[in-house]
Amino acid sequence: MSSVLKKVPTQERLNQARQLAAAIFGHPWNPECKRLGTNILRAELKGPELVKYYGVNEDIPTFKDFKKWFPELKLVDPRETYRLHMIQDRKKRNKGAPKKKKA
Repeated sequence: MSSVLKKVPTQERLNQARQLAAAIFGHPWNPECKRLGTNILRAELKGPELVKYYGVNEDIPTFKDFKKWFPELKLVDPRETYRLHMIQDRKKRNKGAPKKKKA
């Protein structure tokens, strides 16, 4: 019986085989194992699906829109007054934003 010894392929030949397999199966060839971000580029875009689910946000008028449309009513936003009240309260307790530096 004669045993036939087969040569072990070199690293270069193995890399060529891997590169060919990547080309055949449509995978990116990245022998340096760098982060390429191809999984993000391959993913489907989420924007159109989100718009379909939530709808266009511009259809709903906001408080600012009403204030702009009816200036004679002199509307006051309760959320804005509450925000200003909280800022004033924090400043009383020395918890407000620091003063800006003068250049």
